[in-house]
Amino acid sequence: MLHDAYETGQKRANEGPLTLRCRISGDPAGRATVLLHALGNTGRSWDRLVSALRPQERRLYVPDLRGHGQSPRADAYTFELMYRDVMFLIDGHRLDTVDLVGHSMGGHVAWLIAQRHPSRVRKLVIEDTPPPPRDAAAEAELRERSRQADSQRPVISLYREFRELRRAGELDGMAVRPIIDGLRKADPGWWQRLGEVTAETLVISGGLSSPVPRSLLAEVAEAVPQGRLLAIDAGHYVHRTEPERFCTEVARFLG
Repeated sequence: MLHDAYETGQKRANEGPLTLRCRISGDPAGRATVLLHALGNTGRSWDRLVSALRPQERRLYVPDLRGHGQSPRADAYTFELMYRDVMFLIDGHRLDTVDLVGHSMGGHVAWLIAQRHPSRVRKLVIEDTPPPPRDAAAEAELRERSRQADSQRPVISLYREFRELRRAGELDGMAVRPIIDGLRKADPGWWQRLGEVTAETLVISGGLSSPVPRSLLAEVAEAVPQGRLLAIDAGHYVHRTEPERFCTEVARFLG
């Protein structure tokens, strides 16, 4: 049976995991699948993928992450807190194992879950998610590249999208800078933990049109025991620029 349900979060909280606004649809007895959106997006960004996955008799959980959409605003925004929010959602629904799909910010949250709870993630799809720098030298190099003129164009485009979402009341502007800074902070342990991911993993690169280097994502996929890379030259938002290709590949991979 297919139907939609909604869970709505609180207005604002400053401690403990948040109750995220989450759209739930599909077969109640189907395989649990959690879709995690990017910074400056909401769960609605996955509508095309939700439609593509429904014929697979899945139970789909599509939250708005903290500070986004109809989920609570918070006094702090870190990947650790977002990880706790999503685990609170997963545990609250007593989901023993899940398939995870994450884009950019949501992809980083998905990585944390797969690294820390490998037995609970069956399949993992990561869309154009920049990995953290390996060390302080790589962090300094990333910050220098981000200051260069050519690298600012995609960032400016993203900030325009953020502004529109803020005007609609669906993005807490206080979330933007901490999340971007979190992605730029060196984390050698993150790279080491990739080897502990047991999920069959599909890393999707936006190709040469994306600001996230394909070669870097290839290294990430190579570090995962059951990882592989798929490059689609579509930019950072692969699921939006090439929706048919993206949905077909993800549905096929998830089976």
